[in-house]
Amino acid sequence: MMWLSDMFTARKQELFLDLMRRQAELLVRTSEALQAFLRAPSPSGAEAFAGMQAASKELVGETIEALRDTFVTPFDRQDIYNLSQGLDDMLAYLASAAGEVESFNVDVTPPMMEMARLLDVAAHDIRSAVENMDTDPQVAADCSAKARDCEKSVEDLYRRTLAQLFDTSDVSRIFKLREIYRHLSNGADRADAIGKLIGKIVVKAA
Repeated sequence: MMWLSDMFTARKQELFLDLMRRQAELLVRTSEALQAFLRAPSPSGAEAFAGMQAASKELVGETIEALRDTFVTPFDRQDIYNLSQGLDDMLAYLASAAGEVESFNVDVTPPMMEMARLLDVAAHDIRSAVENMDTDPQVAADCSAKARDCEKSVEDLYRRTLAQLFDTSDVSRIFKLREIYRHLSNGADRADAIGKLIGKIVVKAA
């Protein structure tokens, strides 16, 4: 009956890979939606992010449940959990930025658009890394390294933008924009953390 045990083990391992791929795909959809929303903000556009956040939370829950029910996993159990949570955190920051643009009723700025573009590039790199973790570790490592580049670019832009912002006198606008920029910057921090984690995963699995 060893073949039967192997079959169920393979199915369980594929389940984890599928959950990670679905979550990475959802992150890309969210980053693309953020760019579209910033080009044309609207209440309905902002509301769509709530559904993406809910879907991400559901995938995190499925991952946790699968970890509880499975003895053998394709990668380290803690790494799987951390990756799922990291993807969810990054998505949440992107969604929060969109929500605050709408709720604060502020105009979209060029730095917002550029940060969102950089985060979208990182999200696509993360998706490629996740898709290749089990089949091509070198591609996964290369893509995860590219995703980490986002953090420095966004952080540099964030600091320059804040310096310019605090030279203005509209205090209300300053604090509203700072909050939105902070969410985008935190999203880049998560991209860096995800990239580091995927790099660790593929090294440990080699």
